[in-house]
Amino acid sequence: MTFFSKRIEELIIESGETVASLAAIGGINRTTLQRIKSGERLPTPEFFCNLSRALRLSPIEQDELAQLLEIARVGETVSYSRRQIFDLIEMISELTEYKIPFSKEIDLKVSPLDNQQSAEPLEVYSDPMAVLNLIENSIDQELFSATQPELKLCIPHTESKVYDYIFQQMMGNKKKLNLADVLGFRQQSATDEPGQAVAALRHLIALSLLENINYRSCYYYFSPETSVSMPVTALFPYFILTSDRVITISTDFSQAVLYQDAAIFDLYRTEFERLVARSQTFIEESTDLFEVYTMEQIRQLKHVVEPLPCFAYYIDRELLEANMNKDFPYYETLLEMAVNHYGNIQRENPNIINVFSLKNLEQFMKDGRLNFPDEVYNVVKPADRLYLLRLVRDDLANNRRSYYAIDEEQIFMNGSTEFSNEQNLIRVILHYRKDNQLVFKAFEIYEPSVVAAFDDFFTSLIKSKYILPKEQTLAELDRLMQICDV
Repeated sequence: MTFFSKRIEELIIESGETVASLAAIGGINRTTLQRIKSGERLPTPEFFCNLSRALRLSPIEQDELAQLLEIARVGETVSYSRRQIFDLIEMISELTEYKIPFSKEIDLKVSPLDNQQSAEPLEVYSDPMAVLNLIENSIDQELFSATQPELKLCIPHTESKVYDYIFQQMMGNKKKLNLADVLGFRQQSATDEPGQAVAALRHLIALSLLENINYRSCYYYFSPETSVSMPVTALFPYFILTSDRVITISTDFSQAVLYQDAAIFDLYRTEFERLVARSQTFIEESTDLFEVYTMEQIRQLKHVVEPLPCFAYYIDRELLEANMNKDFPYYETLLEMAVNHYGNIQRENPNIINVFSLKNLEQFMKDGRLNFPDEVYNVVKPADRLYLLRLVRDDLANNRRSYYAIDEEQIFMNGSTEFSNEQNLIRVILHYRKDNQLVFKAFEIYEPSVVAAFDDFFTSLIKSKYILPKEQTLAELDRLMQICDV
């Protein structure tokens, strides 16, 4: 018996009804309900809705039961990964939508670090809780005392407690922090838990979205057989640098050594730079469009989740020339790159599954603004907006393109985020306003288990409650065309 069927049995008992009476109330088959209760089968979506109504479940109870049903269908690991990706999407939307006031100040906890005059050049910590306290106190000391706080981390990306603590201390903090890390990702391993890796990704992106953190993150790959992330000339494989101290940490985070020695500090600072030089950029922040949007060929693009429908199918040279800013200093270069970029999508990716937001599409139909710097393009003319929307509508109606509209009542996703599922990587591009300037950030994730988790999420998304039915999507597109025609 699954947790789902056990919960169904409990709900039936709590309702005070029999299987027969519930079947009559919900207009469902009694034999099917009995088999679901015993764990012999799982309900269809329609059966699930009718049963929830018959049991008089609240929205919260229905969501909890739906979660148990998903676990019964796909397993706990896959269900957990999907939940983490869903939370990631909503977290990005919340952090880019709402501005956090800078009012928080750091208070130092009582710790050996408070009395710097008596601090030993080397201190050993041999308990996981003591190690975590040491890290937290060192972070607080840096934020409290340093004129320009900085942290350099060479720790596993799964050590979410450390990243969570930095996030909590910096959220709303008046200080600004320079944060850099080097992440070691395992190459594909059957024992890897993709949900944990996705959860770690959520922590990293959350940090990168705080306005008072200047974050540079790099990554490299190591073999699953390797016991440490990368050989370093030190006692322990992991370390954290503040402005004036080094914490070296054992593989299992149960032991640590605190060094307050200039020679040791210089050794680790040099080691960190060596690791950075051998790594690839994971998080890139820029106001330069060219640094974030790759104009190279994108092959085998499977899924795209973005604010607007995939207009790339329909953009040609004539449309670009009509809407790009000819006064832009690199206009000709950008035009040729854009023509090649959109032409490649049309040639190489004719079967992209595209998920978009009707809310953002409606805004585009009203103001013609795209997520590009103002100096690059002009506001898209109403006639061109209508032209693009008609092509989307016709392709969807005639099953020539795979378009799916997000149900805005089920998931909060603003216009700041684009996801693309490309062969062996997941690309995340963020674009949002920061201090009245458009900021671009790009993330490229190649870790196989994470790519597989996103692939599953996007595939399941188009069949989920988060997507509107095709008929409703077509009706909304017709409504938007009327708005633009007026």
